[in-house]
Amino acid sequence: MKSLILYFSASGNTKKVAATIADAVCAAGTQPDIVQITEGLEIDFDAYDLVFLGAPSIQWIPPEPVCKYLKAEMDRARHGVRPIGAPRKPGKFGVVFCTFSGVHTGLNEGLVAGKYLGQFFEHMGFWVLDEWYVPGRFRGWEEGSRVGKLGDISNRPNAEDLRGVAIRTAEVMQTLVAR
Repeated sequence: MKSLILYFSASGNTKKVAATIADAVCAAGTQPDIVQITEGLEIDFDAYDLVFLGAPSIQWIPPEPVCKYLKAEMDRARHGVRPIGAPRKPGKFGVVFCTFSGVHTGLNEGLVAGKYLGQFFEHMGFWVLDEWYVPGRFRGWEEGSRVGKLGDISNRPNAEDLRGVAIRTAEVMQTLVAR
């Protein structure tokens, strides 16, 4: 199985989650490609069986570089996207992971960004296996990391958060290998 971990990290939270996923994919016997989203990046998604796509939620949506990248990929792939429905490509799977601070509304601060990433997969014909939301420290506003709807998140994602990501990744890998 060929796998890709594609992510953008503004402050390091999402990068921690991506690294945890990479370790768990390796532990399952697959060497993933790990790529950070940068300007001008082009990926052949059809070259992969499994793609993990991650980004932080900034003001409820993925950051501008992620939105710009996904739009460019959709424009590049437009010839393969059909106007009626979004047919799934056999053997193509995706997992979304989103980090968020949740200062004001908790998990809801990450949901729109995660759904945005999932819609990209669906338009590309990938079956979305799961969406993972991981709290992360609010960089640049320390008070927001200590007091807010989620309480003190100044040390997150923490070992427990990352252990949960590793377990979920192992479950995904077991499910797909068993196919």
